[in-house]
Amino acid sequence: MRQLSSELKKELNQLGTGTVQETVQQLRQIGQSGVYAAIPVMLRMMDHECADIRRAAEQAVTRLLAVCPVSELVWLNEHVREWRPSPVDRKRVVEREMHTMDQASTIRLSMLTMHWSGYIREAAVKRMIREGESYSFAYLLLRLNDWVPEIRNLARAALERKQTPEYAKLWMEHIMLVERLRICCRDSFESFIESVHHLLRQKECRYVLHTARVSLEPGIRRLAFHISMEAEGTDTEMLMEQALRDEDPSIRRWAAQRVDRMLSGQKLREVLLRMQMDSVPSIRRESLDVLATMYPADAREIIMDRLLDSNLSVRDTARRHAKPWMKVNYAEWYLDAIWSEGQDHLAAALAGLGETGEKADAEVLFEYAQHPSVAVRKAVIRGLMRLDAISYGNHFVCSLRSPQPGISREACRALMRHPYLIKPDEAAVLLSGADDLPHVIRNVLRIISAMGRWTQLGLLLQQLPTARQEWVKRTIQRQLHNWAQFPNRSYGGRMSTAERERLHTQLSLCSQELNSDLVQRLEWLIQ
Repeated sequence: MRQLSSELKKELNQLGTGTVQETVQQLRQIGQSGVYAAIPVMLRMMDHECADIRRAAEQAVTRLLAVCPVSELVWLNEHVREWRPSPVDRKRVVEREMHTMDQASTIRLSMLTMHWSGYIREAAVKRMIREGESYSFAYLLLRLNDWVPEIRNLARAALERKQTPEYAKLWMEHIMLVERLRICCRDSFESFIESVHHLLRQKECRYVLHTARVSLEPGIRRLAFHISMEAEGTDTEMLMEQALRDEDPSIRRWAAQRVDRMLSGQKLREVLLRMQMDSVPSIRRESLDVLATMYPADAREIIMDRLLDSNLSVRDTARRHAKPWMKVNYAEWYLDAIWSEGQDHLAAALAGLGETGEKADAEVLFEYAQHPSVAVRKAVIRGLMRLDAISYGNHFVCSLRSPQPGISREACRALMRHPYLIKPDEAAVLLSGADDLPHVIRNVLRIISAMGRWTQLGLLLQQLPTARQEWVKRTIQRQLHNWAQFPNRSYGGRMSTAERERLHTQLSLCSQELNSDLVQRLEWLIQ
């Protein structure tokens, strides 16, 4: 929860401007909000001259830190240093903090490990190491990537002394910060990370891994499964069962990619059949691949069902495995499915026809263009785009106006692949007349980005002064910036004098709403 609401931003800007009682009340309210992104702004209040305000600020930061996930301490570590005193006051601030370091509370000490001054960070780390409290794990792990080598070495030496089964629970609770070291480049951490994994794989830490696999934090569960795979005495069958039942799709996907190596026989068959019911397409696809390879007799009926799966990759996998023994043209098979009495899989059948049919089959698809089901209409648009986009450009433009965001988005994808099917004037009309449908405006702006370079520029400059919504103006300004920032060779032929003058005129009308540097660059590119 890094986003600050407009009300909270206003409250933080006014913090400390009222009476002592008002400021204390403000701090209490912010502490109860649970928005830990407010911590960097509130730290300055912990140095206030009034003891009541200092105490209230510390209590508020304590509350917010309690709800801050361990993984978000990385973000906090970067933003605590946003506020710095003036150069004149820096020496005095450092001396004061160093003088009061031994009396600093737990919360204050935690924040001092993220201080902008290396002297203060080093002193705070030394005190943490001396006290050896469990809360210091997270802050020492953050300091492993400190830009001061002496601080890195202090933190690493202290943490390496705690690589024993006694501290396994703490290591598992902070495993996300350990894994984060893989992308840190101020030192080499591979041996350190491997030593932590080696500790957690030991027999004495089995219960810690078992507990971590049912943690409320998906990242911890994910890493616990990875480490458990190589742990001593692991029951791989139980591990795979547990992973495939986890609510996190990435954990189930990880298990699906390994299940054929970890299980065998009847147990593997049962698990593969259960994976066919998973909501994640990639898991169904993995299961179908293994079933078709290892249990071909059992897989035939399932493959036939998956020809009408809702996902393209699963349908494609089913067609690949069915090809050796299914002696029929897939387009004809999908036509039979479309015209059958049951309409449960109509959207999938239409999508399959769009993937395997020919240009003439587009007429069949278009018969369902006004179907009441959104899924069916989306499948029709995708199929028409593949089979005969040129003949159905008007349908894409009409679908772009749809109040259903999914229909409009599919039409947008079709027109981005074939932007010549929508005229610039039509795009301009849609932009100016879709105030009640923000998704239509967003989709039209995406299509404009796929048009010719000078057409893009003309449309964006034309729409900027007339845009009534602020977010539309910001989007157009961003697209103009990208247009000028990343030029390429696709500008097309040389413009006529009249076209160049028109662009100059449009740019002059927008000059008040654009950065002066951007205006100059656009003028130069036009000229």
